[in-house]
Amino acid sequence: MPHAYAGRPFPHLAVGVRLPDIVIPPVLRAFKAMQSTGAFMLSYHRETGTEEVVKGSDSPLRGHTGTSIREYVSKAIHYSDAYSHPIHVEADHVSVNVSPEEAIKRIAAGGHSLEPMSPAEAEKALSYVRAELREAREAGGVDVVTIDTCDLIDHRVDSMGQSEVDAVYEEVVGEDRRLLESAYAGGRIRLLTSSGELLEYKVDPPALRRLAAKYWWSLEYARRVHQVALEELGGGFGVEIAFDETPRPTKPLELAFYLSELERRGVYPDYVAPNIGFEKREDYRGSLGELEARLRELSAIAWSRGSMLSIHSGSGHNPYSDKGPGVWAAVKRATSGMVKYKVSGVFIQLLLEVMYRFPEGSRPRRLYEEIYDYVLEAVERYVESRSGLYSPALESMLRAYREGRWRRYDPRADFFRHYFFLFQAARDDKGRRYLREAVLELYSEDAELRREYEREAQALAERMIRSLGFEGNVAVFAGWV
Repeated sequence: MPHAYAGRPFPHLAVGVRLPDIVIPPVLRAFKAMQSTGAFMLSYHRETGTEEVVKGSDSPLRGHTGTSIREYVSKAIHYSDAYSHPIHVEADHVSVNVSPEEAIKRIAAGGHSLEPMSPAEAEKALSYVRAELREAREAGGVDVVTIDTCDLIDHRVDSMGQSEVDAVYEEVVGEDRRLLESAYAGGRIRLLTSSGELLEYKVDPPALRRLAAKYWWSLEYARRVHQVALEELGGGFGVEIAFDETPRPTKPLELAFYLSELERRGVYPDYVAPNIGFEKREDYRGSLGELEARLRELSAIAWSRGSMLSIHSGSGHNPYSDKGPGVWAAVKRATSGMVKYKVSGVFIQLLLEVMYRFPEGSRPRRLYEEIYDYVLEAVERYVESRSGLYSPALESMLRAYREGRWRRYDPRADFFRHYFFLFQAARDDKGRRYLREAVLELYSEDAELRREYEREAQALAERMIRSLGFEGNVAVFAGWV
């Protein structure tokens, strides 16, 4: 059953398929059992890349899963056909960013650069975006493109005085300022929600200049990535805007302004992902009441512009923590179930936990320990040299493990939870991703490991689908295709 763009936003689970042959089958069985459907995806630049980049050895962290765009797209389509069940294929985080190392540090260790990338760096990144999307088209196409231009947001503006803001505004907006200022001449952004409520946000001239100075280049390159996607994919795809990889939660006015400005540039996203206060691979520890209130308002803003809220960083501390007690229920209540929810690394994290539980000396446990030792040595090198993925947060995680805060080979040690992905990038002297290949070989040959993982992975996917209210959405999806 071929994948197909549904034509409008619909609530669903989106799953990262870092090892497609391992992750896709049990998740597809969960979709089918729950009469649900969703998306299979990988983050461009980081998790996946063109075949040329993935096979090359110059930048092992670009496309660090070792799964190319061609592989994950073609296999997602193949398994959808084999299981006769519709799915979306998504190009996630099609990014204009500086480097995979900087992006990974931002995600894994919470480090955010306040200074945006330069126009020259952005142009270079845009050229690679074109190559990525061309390969996606050749492999069978994608249904949704998630555009990420967070690295072009100028967060320095938040701490500037108004005179500094005005200078930046004049420089970046230039001759376009007359059109911009006329669009907000009323000093308000007024939005009518789906329930008939009127939302109103003050945007007087100083506030407008501050918003424009901060987001202008991010908006401009979002438009340009969208144009490249149209040129390479030929239309027929949905659009998501990734607005989440920022130092702090998104304010309602910021989201309202960003969506308004995208519309002025001819970009009408089906989904938008603001920063809602979630951290990757961590449970949500804040107030559920505050989370619900934040989601309710952000969701209303998105709906008023024809978009559905998309939640990124959906994985929690471990595969069984469900992002923290009550979090999924709060998400469902706040959005009335009209939400897209994304997870990625949790299904590989689950595989490693299953391998760890095998008896010491068994083949799965031996390979798990080899992976663990490799990751530990890799992060030690980063910390010792203070290069690559080094950050103070990583140094703290490593120190905690060395001081005995975690037992040996504990899969939930902080450094391992956040950096286990490095094993898929590990290469031998011939350039072969030897640990990745060893996992695939073990999985194909060890029936007990396969049975245990498939049982656990299907249960995890079903728990997400049930908790977030995605059961039965296949009927909605099929009606809109």
